Amino acid sequence: MGYDFLVSVQGRYAFINTSKNDDVPLKRFLKCDECGKYLRAYKATKNQEYYYKCNSPGCKCNKRADSLHSVFDNMLSKYSLDISEEMKVLVVEQMIATYNQLNEQRVDDSAKIEGQLRELSKKMERLEVRYIEEEINKDMFDKYRLKYREEKKEIEMQLSKIGKKVSNLDQFINSAIVFSSKLSIVWHSSDFARKQLLQFLVFPDGIYYNRKSDECRTQKVNSFFLYMSSLKGVLEKKEKREPQSELYVPSLVARTGVEPVIPP
Repeated sequence: MGYDFLVSVQGRYAFINTSKNDDVPLKRFLKCDECGKYLRAYKATKNQEYYYKCNSPGCKCNKRADSLHSVFDNMLSKYSLDISEEMKVLVVEQMIATYNQLNEQRVDDSAKIEGQLRELSKKMERLEVRYIEEEINKDMFDKYRLKYREEKKEIEMQLSKIGKKVSNLDQFINSAIVFSSKLSIVWHSSDFARKQLLQFLVFPDGIYYNRKSDECRTQKVNSFFLYMSSLKGVLEKKEKREPQSELYVPSLVARTGVEPVIPP
């Protein structure tokens, strides 16, 4: 993942190398809310318990690992959706409709760009024919071939940014919902590497811990799990009202759409 886990800090707290230690999975993911620095992990010699500590001078952020893991678990539960099979059918139908609605513009843009790419391919073919038939010389051929290749690269880059429509969308969403309902279970049962993958999947920019409020916060949440959190609130309110025949939540979806999530 590109993160340096080989960090060993020496000091009066008897820090040890906790690289890829399953007991401290929040290492290189959890930051101090006051100074923004990563919290280091260490094992205390006195009680043999693991702790997370901020090394910034004057910062007193120091929290036992198991307690901080509970705080993180509570944060993770906000983005976990556990619903009945009957409600899941409605959710899947609504998410498919919302996904398709949000991707209508993407489909149109993709069609236009693919059309540009086809036209450019015809120009490149025509250029080769003209060169073979000696309608243009080599200098002219090289000049326009380079120009067309650069244009093609730019168009292909635009096309790659748009992305492709998800196939088997209903199966994909079903799998994502099942995965979402088991976030906490998966996290607790995984090793260091898989816990880190799940953490960054849900919270791409990591999280911040505030020792005064004993809470975690984040600046960014994967839009799929953000959708799950919003949907969870809708369902909780729905259970307190009269049953309805449909679930309508398109306004809750991030403007960028539902990002596909591949369960580990």
